[in-house]
Amino acid sequence: MKGQQKLAHAKVLVIGAGGLGCPCLTALSASGIGNIGLADGDLISSSNISRQTLFSYPDTGRYKTAVAIASLKSRNPYLRYHEHRFFINEENILSLVKAYDIVVDATDNFQARYLINDACVVKNKPLVYGAIFQTEGHLTVFNYQNSPTLRCLFREPDQEEALPSCAESGAYMITTNIIGTMMANEVIKIALNQEEVLSGKLLRFEALDTTTTRVTYSADQQSKTKSYSRFKHVPKAIELTAAAFRESTQRTGIALIDVRTMEERKVQHIGGKHIPLPELEQFDLKGYDASQHFYFYCQTGIRSLQAAKKLRAKGYENAFSLKNGISTLNCEIKNT
Repeated sequence: MKGQQKLAHAKVLVIGAGGLGCPCLTALSASGIGNIGLADGDLISSSNISRQTLFSYPDTGRYKTAVAIASLKSRNPYLRYHEHRFFINEENILSLVKAYDIVVDATDNFQARYLINDACVVKNKPLVYGAIFQTEGHLTVFNYQNSPTLRCLFREPDQEEALPSCAESGAYMITTNIIGTMMANEVIKIALNQEEVLSGKLLRFEALDTTTTRVTYSADQQSKTKSYSRFKHVPKAIELTAAAFRESTQRTGIALIDVRTMEERKVQHIGGKHIPLPELEQFDLKGYDASQHFYFYCQTGIRSLQAAKKLRAKGYENAFSLKNGISTLNCEIKNT
């Protein structure tokens, strides 16, 4: 009973609702983890269905987070599920992991993996890591009770980033289900303060001959230093609340841009230029200097966030997005 109560109070964040995330989430929910967060900004495609077990073909085109949580609720409605419908980046990762006790990396690319690792180092969160390459699976736990981190195991990130994702190399769904469930097992052991947590040990599983091997690795203080240095430069917040957005757009000399479709704009808008997101690449920026303020909006905040990121990538640091879209604004909306 004491152990089940600990699980009920645990707060676990799973980043990625793919081949590893689905079986991990299923096991965590069945085990009674009281607070389960899920972060992913992806949509379900038909190619996902065979190995991503929380989805079915009628779900194609819907957000993974929404469908996954609905499926989990139907199996265990007595838990608290927290949806984070976005892709992680340097601006949101620290605040995201801060609210949880344990983080699970169920992503499939090393760019995201290093970002998650570095955030867990900064916020001192244990990180359960799983990876798949065809029929082979890897499992370990980073940053647990001062244990080694991802950068201690893989010291050359540029080489690891060259590894193909599951979508490119293929993934055996038996392996994804086994490793995903084993990731949940590590979460439970951490939550219950059990011994034999896979920290400092990398487990390799080969599905075809069902063999497992373990490799030990040690901590490298320089690796943690790299993780801390990543967040020394804190970028300006890219998403603005409705109040901050309204106040900012009342200034003179700003560029307010609607990135929705013409059909959406005809229903309602709050003024500004109309540049649909697909046409933003052709937007002529020659008349704007690097200090120009751009304020993007759309219906839900997803497209406007993409637009703001595109301009920041071009060197315009004062590009912002209206968080959650124009429905959050308590101001007069123009109808046409």
